[in-house]
Amino acid sequence: MFKDLFLRNLEADDYQENFLVAAVVSILVIRLFLKVTGYPQLGGGTLHIAHMLWGGFFMMIAIMILLSFLSRNAMNAAAVLGGIGFGAFIDELGKFITRDNNYFFQPTFALIYVIFVAIFLFSRFLPKYKRISQKEYLVNALDMVREAVVNDLDVEEEKKAVEYLKHADPSDPIVRSMIHLLAEIESTPSGPPSFMMRVRRLLRATYLRLAKWQPVIKFVIAFLVLQFLANVAFSGYVLLLHKTIAFHEWGETISSLVAGFFVIGGIWIMRKSKYEAYRYFRISIFISIFLTEFFVFYETPFLAILALAVNIIMLAVLNYVILIEKHHVVG
Repeated sequence: MFKDLFLRNLEADDYQENFLVAAVVSILVIRLFLKVTGYPQLGGGTLHIAHMLWGGFFMMIAIMILLSFLSRNAMNAAAVLGGIGFGAFIDELGKFITRDNNYFFQPTFALIYVIFVAIFLFSRFLPKYKRISQKEYLVNALDMVREAVVNDLDVEEEKKAVEYLKHADPSDPIVRSMIHLLAEIESTPSGPPSFMMRVRRLLRATYLRLAKWQPVIKFVIAFLVLQFLANVAFSGYVLLLHKTIAFHEWGETISSLVAGFFVIGGIWIMRKSKYEAYRYFRISIFISIFLTEFFVFYETPFLAILALAVNIIMLAVLNYVILIEKHHVVG
């Protein structure tokens, strides 16, 4: 009974992505606005209306939308509004973990980074710890057909619904009825894509073209090598010139060197197996993203954002190259 309490939404990745992107953008916009305007206070006198309250308001609106409406447009709106609200809420973390309510508490950005990494890992891995059940496939197919009532069922949605039903229990009378119903429903051609969908397709097409381009792959490897050399130089500077080494300096030094060893390992086995070499490089980037960046955020948040963006781009290229190499090796 309990396992049926939480049936997974197989289309949830898009909503979770919108939530995380909206939350990150919310934090960056708030920080930039406060910096430019000199950190104004809303309220005056003895009152100060913190933007955490606005975050709670947006999250409340998102929850009310989810409780009140059924369409996918409502879920997308709730994901974006909830993300904006969460970003505004978590941005004031420093005030609530320090005795003096210090908004500028230095480790705040590092803690926020850990929270976002935890959310990402939870959204990507925890719901997928077990195989998708036949009931979950059926419920998601029903959700696709429900969209036919709100909006005409387009070709792509019909294909997904049919695919989900193939994995559902064929002896279930609801499944048989659904298959018959989909055969009776006349699907409409997919309408013109939204602006965001066009942007995503453009970015994806550009990404695929660049990832296949050999100079880009060489650039990724060169970047990893240069990053390793820079980390070695930083480590030498910290260990030789600093009398006392702070916790975040130890963390950044050790994690960056570990990441560098995987780069060296990847270069070492490159001639034997490109596939294995690329896997080593990917492990190196994972270490940089999940460990090194935490300590960089501790000291220089805005520089860390730039480094994180570059590492994510490098990881995206490597993921695609590894996929190509895997098919080549298997083939």
